[in-house]
Amino acid sequence: MLKNWTINTFLLVSFLCSATGQNEGGAPGIFNGMSFTENLQPDPNQVCGMSNPNGLVANVKVPKDYSTPGQFPWVVALFSQGKYFGAGSLIAPEVVLTAASIVVGKTDAEIVVRAGEWNTGQRSEFLPSEDRPVARVVQHREFSYLLGANNIALLFLANPFELKSHIRTICLPSQGRSFDQKRCLVTGWGKVAFNDENYSNIQKKIELPMINRAQCQDQLRNTRLGVSFDLPASLICAGGEKDAGDCLGDGGSALFCPMEADPSRYEQAGIVNWGIGCQEENVPAVYTNVEMFRDWIYEHMAQNSNSVPFAAGQLPSNYKQE
Repeated sequence: MLKNWTINTFLLVSFLCSATGQNEGGAPGIFNGMSFTENLQPDPNQVCGMSNPNGLVANVKVPKDYSTPGQFPWVVALFSQGKYFGAGSLIAPEVVLTAASIVVGKTDAEIVVRAGEWNTGQRSEFLPSEDRPVARVVQHREFSYLLGANNIALLFLANPFELKSHIRTICLPSQGRSFDQKRCLVTGWGKVAFNDENYSNIQKKIELPMINRAQCQDQLRNTRLGVSFDLPASLICAGGEKDAGDCLGDGGSALFCPMEADPSRYEQAGIVNWGIGCQEENVPAVYTNVEMFRDWIYEHMAQNSNSVPFAAGQLPSNYKQE
């Protein structure tokens, strides 16, 4: 037994030395012409905010205001009794971030989360979607339906999603992150226009300018809200461009922005909250400020989940060797 253990140990050490180039005078730390640090690359499915800029299905032509299949893999659709009612974002394999306003009055058992979705009108797609039941819903205790303040909720799933090319997570914003003057995106399956009878089957893609709070409040005071309207501290704004914006049915969807260092990666700035009509010029829409609720998110994930969401700039500890 001792002899066999010694031989096996010698073979293992010899292999490792050979692989690192430390035998026969080779350069240390070299494998197949590359150092180990160069050869280790993060698994893209484990990196938050990693999009698929060209989608994952070839030869699919879609209008510019729609996403391509698999383009934004953290977007999830929410269903109740088989009907779509809103959207959310996957921030961990078993945790969805959404708006409290769209889950009010719904029990945990009646909500189903669908990831990897693109066309809600077609169950058989190029990239198969996956459904998960919700085990627990956590809404912010100080959520105000009237004002939209603290409009945030977490859905803890009964079973986690397995991360893959068309099902990934979105990054939370880094502490103190500001998105002023940025152009960001919203995706979802809400109405294309206010007077449409039905929601969109195909996942929409809407590009919007971020609007600073002072300008937003001034513009909203010019609406039916009146001159005394005060924008709650937990809200941020985007939009105000004619014929561009989210609409009814987009509630809970993520407002996400490209990272400066890598525009193909995104971090979540907001959650679709409320608006005055849809796509009206100089009338921005209002979103929950996700950065303000980072601590709240981490606190409740620590209590209800084994996962911790990644913030922008972080990489997971598990790497794969290419």
